[in-house]
Amino acid sequence: MTVHRTCVLVVDDEEMVRRLIIEYLEQHSITVVAVEDGLQALRVLHERSFDAVITDLYVPYLDGFDLLCQCRLVWPQLPVILMLGSLVDEIVQLALIEGAAACLPKPVNTRKLIEVLREVIVRPGFLVETTRMT
Repeated sequence: MTVHRTCVLVVDDEEMVRRLIIEYLEQHSITVVAVEDGLQALRVLHERSFDAVITDLYVPYLDGFDLLCQCRLVWPQLPVILMLGSLVDEIVQLALIEGAAACLPKPVNTRKLIEVLREVIVRPGFLVETTRMT
């Protein structure tokens, strides 16, 4: 039996944020592909499948909100998690109406991110080792 390893696309133009998320998710046996902007994200999404997308709201060329809308059109079952510098109620409500799986504040709380991924990736075999969370 082939085990599907969870794969997540991370979109953020801040290198330190990308590194933090990559490191933490890889510690939990999640494969991560990371890009700097929304257009790169769309290209990668057309090339391979992902179990979720984690994107900053403010990224170059195609922001996180527009990326969310594109994902809803092309990959309606793909969970998209938005990260925002501040959780402004109107933006969060609009993002959730448009289909965001979750909205998380930045700086990202990696433990919360893992919890959200466990909630939004619904498929057999998706496991996150909760004993490794610190």
